[in-house]
Formats: sequence, C-alpha cells, structure tokens
Amino acid sequence: EEVARKGRRSSGINAEYGYFYPIKYLSWFRYGFGSLIINEFEDLELGCDNSSTTRCVFTNGNEVLDYYNIDTGDIWFPNLVAVLIMGTGYLTISVFILWLRVRQTDKGAEEKKTA
Repeated sequence: EEVARKGRRSSGINAEYGYFYPIKYLSWFRYGFGSLIINEFEDLELGCDNSSTTRCVFTNGNEVLDYYNIDTGDIWFPNLVAVLIMGTGYLTISVFILWLRVRQTDKGAEEKKTA
C-alpha cells in the first residue's frame, strides 16, 4: 500500500540513471515547487474525519511534506535563493545574447552603407 511507504519516496531518479542526478539541481521548477508546497502545506490542518465514507490518507499538511521528503526549512535556502540566482543568471545571459545580436546587426548595416 502507498501509505505504508510513507517517508520513503525517492526523488524520482533511479540508481541506474545516476548521470541524471546533477540535473535536478539545475531545475528552476524543483525550487519553485518546493517553496510552493511548503507555503501551502506547512502547519495546515486538513479537516478530515475518519467517520466519512472517504478515507483520509493525511490528517495535516506536515504529513504531506514528510511523505514527499520536503524539509520546511528549505523555503528560503536553497529554494528562494536558487530561484533568484537562476533568474538573475538567465536574465544576464539573455541580455548578453541580445547585445551580441544587436552588435552583429549594426556591423551588417555599416557594411551596407560603405558598399
């Protein structure tokens, strides 16, 4: 049963694909989703009574976080810090590439003027 494996869920990467392991640290979505799920589920009471016909798997949000092995202390570092660093890095790379393209276009326009 899925509930019996509580707290033992892996990060989704099997040992046979170990070369993919470093890629998870480059994922923008990993850090963003980590912060989102901590924000939504930390100390949340899930208003679940076992008297209903629906079976409750989790009684509070901290159980959900434990099930997915998410530490509530990660909301600021590494999650938020990584998103800010990646965003700044992607913006810097984009501006640099745009600058190169504009420079290349300006050189082409100057060559046409002199010809």
